[in-house]
Amino acid sequence: MAFADSDPTASAAAFAAGLQAEREALGAFISLLQAEQEALVQGDAERLATLASDKSIQIDLLSLLGKQRKHHLAAQNLTDSADGMLNWLNRNQGFAAAVRKIWRELLARAESARQLNQCNGLLIESRLQQNRIRLAALQTVAASGGTYRADGQLGPLRSTRSFSLV
Repeated sequence: MAFADSDPTASAAAFAAGLQAEREALGAFISLLQAEQEALVQGDAERLATLASDKSIQIDLLSLLGKQRKHHLAAQNLTDSADGMLNWLNRNQGFAAAVRKIWRELLARAESARQLNQCNGLLIESRLQQNRIRLAALQTVAASGGTYRADGQLGPLRSTRSFSLV
């Protein structure tokens, strides 16, 4: 979405629409993070693979929308920051109420996404740690000769204990 910088009203309307699109895209991203969290808890690897692809697409969209927002603010000689948004709102009083609401929702959703992503990261780390422990246990069994032969058949059991009848 290009912002019409020559017409201030059209530019402000396009900026507001861009922020709204960014807010909606962030809402969709949060839904993906929630689905990812459910799949992580359930151990659903297939669903995680699908969600990873969907997340990548959504991240690309969010990146594009964020760049458009930054471009518009820069074209207005404003920084991409809270101060820049405050200055934009002060310059565009006709759009200030609607954009302020969208901006607050966008910031709240960004914080929710950050928290969900952090929680999902901890879940992933926990799953990785569990897998490392399981793998180490399997490697220990394999190194000791194990119970099963390479062909999958039960191998002879070796005991380090001796039993004697007294």
